[in-house]
Amino acid sequence: MMLIGPADSYAAVDRALSGYTFHHFSDVDEVSVSSHFMRQGVQMENGFGAALQINHETVVVPAIDASIGSEEAVDAITTASRPISNLADAFTDFVKTRNEVQGSMAYRGAELGYYVSDENDYFAQMVWTNYSREFMGENLNLSAGLNYAWDRIEPVDDLRSQGAPGSRNTLYMSFVATQVLTPTTVLRAGIERSLVDGLQHNPYRNVYAGGGNVGEIHPVRRGRNDFFVRVSQFIRNGSSIKVDYRYYSDDWHLDSHTVGTRLTQYITDDFIVRYRYRYYRQSAAWFFRDEYQSSSGIDGYLTGDYRLDQFDAHLFGGKIFWNLNRFFKSYDFIQRVDLTLGYERYFNSTNFTANIFETGLEMSF
Repeated sequence: MMLIGPADSYAAVDRALSGYTFHHFSDVDEVSVSSHFMRQGVQMENGFGAALQINHETVVVPAIDASIGSEEAVDAITTASRPISNLADAFTDFVKTRNEVQGSMAYRGAELGYYVSDENDYFAQMVWTNYSREFMGENLNLSAGLNYAWDRIEPVDDLRSQGAPGSRNTLYMSFVATQVLTPTTVLRAGIERSLVDGLQHNPYRNVYAGGGNVGEIHPVRRGRNDFFVRVSQFIRNGSSIKVDYRYYSDDWHLDSHTVGTRLTQYITDDFIVRYRYRYYRQSAAWFFRDEYQSSSGIDGYLTGDYRLDQFDAHLFGGKIFWNLNRFFKSYDFIQRVDLTLGYERYFNSTNFTANIFETGLEMSF
């Protein structure tokens, strides 16, 4: 990997790190996501650093015994058409892959990065910059970020409900402050603002309107705002607790409140357990209806996405993090090996539930 940076960046390398992480996710409906994540980074003594990350992800949706357009081929909750692209595939698993690359350079608090992701119906790019600076004897950190993303969406012709290929552009801004209150207490707060312009509905999702199924349509513009605050407290028995709150609102008249807590406990130096609970509540978008009387919807907009309806949701579960270094200490080229196992239970007031299982293996070289 060639690194290009400030003129004095050819100083001695302070730290170089390579790593590989495998993650496997599955839910109660046997939908699975497998991810192979590789990274390469270097840090110079003068403060210049660079990183490259590559991810290959595979999504598998189990086959169903149904024909295209039949009731069995439509999701009962989201009314989205199942991913059946032709009759030959109607009774086989649907497999989708995504490849993404992310590169960044940082120098004395400033960071610049680029991200690109490609899948068979979606191509995404993003550039970002971030600057942070410390004050008050490094007890206060202020950070400001600016991202711009541009996406190209090209739905598979025989899958999409309606509409032609489209694009979406997103401008995102953030400001975050982190304050060390005591040697064991840290307060973090921030505001975020994003402006989204372009295709924002799911081209594969249908809506029951005017006595039949039609493709959903969302407004092409959306301004999104949120504010968050988090308190992290270290407890002297080898544990820590984080409590956070987030308020979100947008110009689709949707607002939400999220309250969460995480408790992390060191059982030994190599074995960590984390417990998590999150409560979420939101209002509905102004154009959402359970059923539309006309195929034109509300002012021309329709949605079959339950995530735009009013609902409450709960998420709870736990993870274990196990450092396996002692089993690989004879391999000098391996610096660290970590195993992650997790289970979470999600349910909401729309009768949607999921059991989420996660497995991860991370190796640093």
